[in-house]
Amino acid sequence: MARPEQAWPSNHANRRHSVDPRRPWVPSPLAPAADVEVVELPNEEAESSGSSSSRSTRTSGRKQRTRRQAGDEGPVRVTPRERPQSWLSCFKLHPRSLFSGEQAPDDATVVHAPANAESQNDRAQTDRREITAADWRSYGYWARPRFGGTWDVMVRNATPPPDPPRELSLPEVEAIIGSLREAGGERTFPENWVPRTRHPCLPPRPEQWPTPQQTYDPLPGELTLNPWLEHRVVGPPALHFDLRLRAEDVQLNRAPAVRYYSDTLSAGNRVDFEYDGPHGAQPATYPGVPRLRITALAGDAQPVFWWPVTVLPHHERLPVLMQDVLDALIANFEEHLTADEFLMLSDERKLMLFRAHARRMRMTVGGLRPPPDEGLRRVDYLGDNCCFQGLAPAPDGDGFVLFMGPPP
Repeated sequence: MARPEQAWPSNHANRRHSVDPRRPWVPSPLAPAADVEVVELPNEEAESSGSSSSRSTRTSGRKQRTRRQAGDEGPVRVTPRERPQSWLSCFKLHPRSLFSGEQAPDDATVVHAPANAESQNDRAQTDRREITAADWRSYGYWARPRFGGTWDVMVRNATPPPDPPRELSLPEVEAIIGSLREAGGERTFPENWVPRTRHPCLPPRPEQWPTPQQTYDPLPGELTLNPWLEHRVVGPPALHFDLRLRAEDVQLNRAPAVRYYSDTLSAGNRVDFEYDGPHGAQPATYPGVPRLRITALAGDAQPVFWWPVTVLPHHERLPVLMQDVLDALIANFEEHLTADEFLMLSDERKLMLFRAHARRMRMTVGGLRPPPDEGLRRVDYLGDNCCFQGLAPAPDGDGFVLFMGPPP
């Protein structure tokens, strides 16, 4: 049986990985310590005699990446086995990948939609590069960099300003960094930051997520969901996301008991998801999309989901981000139930609705309780299944299916 830490998404951002204006930015590793396996290298005598262990025999035929420090004679860390290529790949007629074209990370390059439906289908059938945990983290670090040390302030770097700023010189950028905190004081001024500023100490914008095409919607099966959003058939969900609460109250489920996280997390406990930090700023999908549709509710008694959700980014020059998905789900299910919708429910469902409403009325959200005359909301329709358990592509290819479950 898998250990709890093996189920932990490896795109978790390290809180100590902050910006130091005195040093160049160091990209995060390909995978944290929980996502690698230790393989002992055979000695020279074993190689010369042709003998090898069963472990090295099984791994000798796969692609490997190693991370070793200079002078380190310890074991080599090898990333997990890559997904084998499907046998259907031999029938592909278009070897060029849809997303492999060279695109500048800046928004100066505009990618236009295909001229016709035929070329669009050709692009949809091609391959795309495998996304790694470090890629998800790198976008979050770029979008919400945290200045450490004496600054201790986080800024918004992804949302472009209304007027495109000119290219700032290094002294000007350093002056802006110095203005983020009051000299000798505790007040911070993150609003002084100019978004999309470039500096050697800042994380660069990942090339995998340029400005999404506004007129092209790939099928859900062609997208890779952020690991925080993936539905798991076995084990707890990655997020503790109760739709009766606020998006700011989302937490991470079951911190792993490994050294990589020991500085900020405790094994078995929940911690803040940092909705407004590097986690919430990660893209919801790869490749990035201008909209994400949730069209079905798993286990719903109704033949058609009454309240489909279309998630839009908070800025047209950004892809749909994690915080956009959380905000959209909260906004959708906090709407009041209409009288017509209530009358269409069965008596058993109405009873479940009233019980869920009574439990919600006793809850405190953001330090406040609902008013006494609070009516029925869509979240009450979910009954006990009020916690988000992930998304999965709809079987008919139309959007994603929303999975809900009871609180742990």
